[in-house]
Amino acid sequence: MTNYREILRLDSIGLNKTEIAASCGCSRNTVASTLKRAAECGLSWPLPADMSDQRLAGILYPSAAGKPEYRMPDYEYVYREM
Repeated sequence: MTNYREILRLDSIGLNKTEIAASCGCSRNTVASTLKRAAECGLSWPLPADMSDQRLAGILYPSAAGKPEYRMPDYEYVYREM
């Protein structure tokens, strides 16, 4: 899981996106999109003390916060087609 809190902290001390990506073990594109989403949401370092990492991820990427839902295939249809 990407450490969004660390990305925001490192950005606040003036590191560039390449240095942040190397430090956090993620891609430069991930850093750039996280910083862009944080700016859109009005988040900056320091974060509120009561904000957890899960809540931060949910604020930055609300659609990715839930577990994906998978439908079971229609086995009767598959059997008939075989």
